[in-house]
Amino acid sequence: MVPFPGKPFLDVTDQMVRQGYNVTRMFRVAEEFFTSLGLKEMPTEFWEKSMLVKPADREVVCHASAWDFYNRKDFRIKQCTTVTMEQLFTVHHEMGHIQYYLQYKDQPVDYRHGANPGFHEAIGDVMSLSVSTPKHLREINLLDSLTYDNGNNQIPSH
Repeated sequence: MVPFPGKPFLDVTDQMVRQGYNVTRMFRVAEEFFTSLGLKEMPTEFWEKSMLVKPADREVVCHASAWDFYNRKDFRIKQCTTVTMEQLFTVHHEMGHIQYYLQYKDQPVDYRHGANPGFHEAIGDVMSLSVSTPKHLREINLLDSLTYDNGNNQIPSH
């Protein structure tokens, strides 16, 4: 099944490489997205203690995950990040979890879990979907131009 047959598949990975993206830049772009929404910057511990690339000296499970260490300041992501569009979206998803943790960090421990695991995943997915739109990719200079089906390169009116 193809949702939009005949439409080109959008992949800005080559543009990321041309612009010299690295893993740190991917995470900083995600942080800028969240702070532009009025959410919090990543704490110092996040940048110092997260595993953002696969270590060369040992085997690790590379499935991306976000962690709250329940001390109100240590929040980390474990991800074997590579410079691809798909991984950029995963970075936003995992940082969505961290933003969730940051928002309730001052609550008692019993209230720091999401309502259910599905809700927590939905937060991460909403963030990932929000940044995967051609409009957003254009805003962060990863897409040169937008083309709309109405032929005039304008956002369709409803």
